Amino acid sequence: MGLDTFGFGVDKARSDRAETLANKGDYSGAAYLYENLARSNKGNQRREYLQRALMYYERAGDEASAARIRMALSNEAVVTSNVTTGEIAVLLPSSGVYANAANAVRQGIDSVHARQPEGKRPTLRYIDSSGNLADAIGQADSAAMILGPLSKPSVQKVTSTDQHGSPTITLNQVSNYSPRGVYQFGLSPVAEGEIIAEKAWNDGHRTASIIYPNTSWGSRYEKGFRQRWHSLGGAVTARVIYPQGAGSFTNTVNSATKTPADTVFIVAKPSKARKIRAQLLLAGSQNPAVYASSTAYDRRLYGHKDSDFENVWIPVLRWSVPGASPASIPTYQELESGGAINPGLAKFYAFGIDAMLLALNAGDISRGKTIKGATGDLSLDSNGIVRRNMLWLHYHNGTLTQHQPRS
Repeated sequence: MGLDTFGFGVDKARSDRAETLANKGDYSGAAYLYENLARSNKGNQRREYLQRALMYYERAGDEASAARIRMALSNEAVVTSNVTTGEIAVLLPSSGVYANAANAVRQGIDSVHARQPEGKRPTLRYIDSSGNLADAIGQADSAAMILGPLSKPSVQKVTSTDQHGSPTITLNQVSNYSPRGVYQFGLSPVAEGEIIAEKAWNDGHRTASIIYPNTSWGSRYEKGFRQRWHSLGGAVTARVIYPQGAGSFTNTVNSATKTPADTVFIVAKPSKARKIRAQLLLAGSQNPAVYASSTAYDRRLYGHKDSDFENVWIPVLRWSVPGASPASIPTYQELESGGAINPGLAKFYAFGIDAMLLALNAGDISRGKTIKGATGDLSLDSNGIVRRNMLWLHYHNGTLTQHQPRS
């Protein structure tokens, strides 16, 4: 028998669907739906969905998934106050393929730290994590808070053990569950794909085609969107991959629109995204709603007529939109006037800003508070994952309107 009192609106429809699957003996399918419901809820409601997922994973005999849910249920907040004194240890590589990104993250961290008043400014200590990660973590063990590491392999090592000293906010995300005392924070293309799928679904769309490049980052966007879309009950009518070096998108768009869909999700960089959108407008009388990955946003075009992107929705870093940042954080212009800034690394400056905000407000976010940051509105779920609600831009008649993140 279904849970008639579970959730409202879309949540109730999804919980009813999960119970229908369970009644048919598909316990794994029911558990997966409840696990996804837990991710989009907070507090007691999230816990109830996790408990329901645990029950069905156990009935399905999926012990690995059941253990994962048990860990999520036991992941209690360990930070009870904001970190305004003591030391914050920051683990970043000074050499290797991540060095440039790490330097931008450091500039973002420093810009927030410099704004803190005397008496409420913890000490920052940077530790090179290029070499032995265990040594770097050992050096940071007495800190009030650890920020880092940055690379996925390093974060994987941190999250694969239950033994932790200082509370840690990692600077990447490798899973949807963290051990107690570790919070994962990242700018995951998979997570952004999920955010876009939820937006399209909440806007009333039910069928989607996906256009994305044959790159690892393109595949991650596609994966996040597709999996979340399916979990919500949506159907994907086409998945079309284009070569990264493509200049013409006629065949790509023809393939994507062969089967009609309510909406099209475009994963592309700015110039290619606009070419794909223009081709969609030429494809025929049907004009489905269009959503694009944040990679399609071009800060230089903000405030200029951009008719090539007509009726496109796109989530962006709040920090990259002129005038959108709250007064509490450094602006793009502030960092730009303070020295050299690489526009190609903009997301890493914003990421550093938010990492420091999370450290300074660790107690508040552990108790359910949402923080307005440079990358979006930040909150912590019961699985130890920092979730982002992003600022949305909508292009209409060549002009942009801003839509604040959903609370």
